[in-house]
Amino acid sequence: MHVTSKRTSLAAILMIALTEIVGVAHAAGFDEKLKAPVMKSTGDFMTQAQTFAKKYTDIRAASPAQLVTSASLARQQFDLIWQVQHAIDQGKPLDELAGVGIVRVGDGEYKVDMESHPQWRETAGTLIAMTLPDFLENTVVGLVHRGFRPEDITRLRGYLNENDFSLASKATNLAVTMEFARAVKKYDERKQSVPDSLVHSLWYQRMRNHSEGERLWAQGLLTNFDPQRQRIFVSFALETRTTSIWKSEDIAAGVADLLAQVRSPDFEQKLAAEAKGVAP
Repeated sequence: MHVTSKRTSLAAILMIALTEIVGVAHAAGFDEKLKAPVMKSTGDFMTQAQTFAKKYTDIRAASPAQLVTSASLARQQFDLIWQVQHAIDQGKPLDELAGVGIVRVGDGEYKVDMESHPQWRETAGTLIAMTLPDFLENTVVGLVHRGFRPEDITRLRGYLNENDFSLASKATNLAVTMEFARAVKKYDERKQSVPDSLVHSLWYQRMRNHSEGERLWAQGLLTNFDPQRQRIFVSFALETRTTSIWKSEDIAAGVADLLAQVRSPDFEQKLAAEAKGVAP
């Protein structure tokens, strides 16, 4: 199986997600003081990336399931990917990153070969892709060939029927978005410009929540199986050939569009009504 993913800017992904929400119970809100990580220099980033690559490789060899179950590893990976994507969006020169597998192939476009540099592979996302309707039956055949039993396949199908990965982070991100809207209102009331850094922080927090939601979904999937089957599943996912394309977006336009949405008079009411209408 070969998967080619096009990673558009985090800004673009989050712009279309504002109303994809469910309930708000126990959801953490927007943290105004939290700053999104920024690539200070390509040299410093290279050191971080190389250190992470070794850690990733060691964990993959010892216990592949931890590539999904380790929240701290996933957070480190997410923050590194975020820094690269943000630097791409800002138009920074990143040719030096070819040494860690991020190769420029066009203006504002970079290709990552996950086979040569697997530390950039988001394993939870790969598990999700493998279980989508278009790929599921091929995945089942591959898992059976590698040692899955009929009862394991039954557990797999049962989990997929009962758990929608797309809902994993929506409750949390509703609370984040609503509190961000209130923060913008405070700036407007003081007749102060909303800092771009505040919008970047929203995007960072929402996308981080989304990533963690997918990880928790994949972790829940793996808990249906014994350690041997977990290792089989994750190892099979890591065999999947994946090429990812990371592209730039117009951040300035994204900021303006987002603030226009948030400043609409009935923005909060629409979010609240949406949540009330679909929450269990």
